[in-house]
Amino acid sequence: MNNNNKGITYIGADMSLEGDMTIQGPAMIAGKTMGTIRSSSQINIAVGGEVEGEVYCQEMRVSGVFKGKLHCNKLIIVSSGVVDGEVSSHQMEIYDGGQFVGMRSKGPDESVLPPATSSTIKMPTMQDSHSKTSSGKLAYAAVAAAVIIGGVLLQPTISSVLNNDQELPLQASVNTDASESDIAQNAALLLQDVEQQNAFIEQQEELIGAGQSDINTAMEDLHALEQTSQELGDTLHDDEQQFEDSEAELSLPTTSNKP
Repeated sequence: MNNNNKGITYIGADMSLEGDMTIQGPAMIAGKTMGTIRSSSQINIAVGGEVEGEVYCQEMRVSGVFKGKLHCNKLIIVSSGVVDGEVSSHQMEIYDGGQFVGMRSKGPDESVLPPATSSTIKMPTMQDSHSKTSSGKLAYAAVAAAVIIGGVLLQPTISSVLNNDQELPLQASVNTDASESDIAQNAALLLQDVEQQNAFIEQQEELIGAGQSDINTAMEDLHALEQTSQELGDTLHDDEQQFEDSEAELSLPTTSNKP
């Protein structure tokens, strides 16, 4: 394959080529190739692309898979790229996640590489293209969401302006009903407070009466106790008097009647 055009050479994902190829200008390979490739510019192996064989180019950027021998000035392996083989390059960059399996040597000589074209076009990867497309879709989605949200937020205001005259009587009636409901609720609360206060007063009077009754009962019990104590004292005094009289009788001298 010999491409003398200075445009971009693109090998699609559904293409599979085998043989020697010479490419003038940059190329993007999303399909499969096998053989020798010579390029005067950059070769970009996209995600899903596979290149097997020997490649001579100014620069190679690998997002897919390369197997074989590579001769270039600069090699870039991105996070999804895999290079398996022998590499001869002056510069080499491997992103986080990129894989290189094989051997690398310093080189190659300028005479080995095809002469570089006057202008080299830097090709975006398939990932970058998808990222830009996704970013564009996200931007459109964000704008659409903002418009929808704005319409939803402004709809009540617009409706209230258009239907202001119709809503005023309804709003007044609603406010009147709300006021009457508040008055009735406040009256019920006031009546409940009065009933609670009356119940509290009645309980307080009952407690006071119960306390007074307890005091009166205690006083009556005290008087009864005093009376019982006095009666016991009188009984004890009588018993002592009887005991003294009995003792006195026992101590009197007895007289005998002589004939």
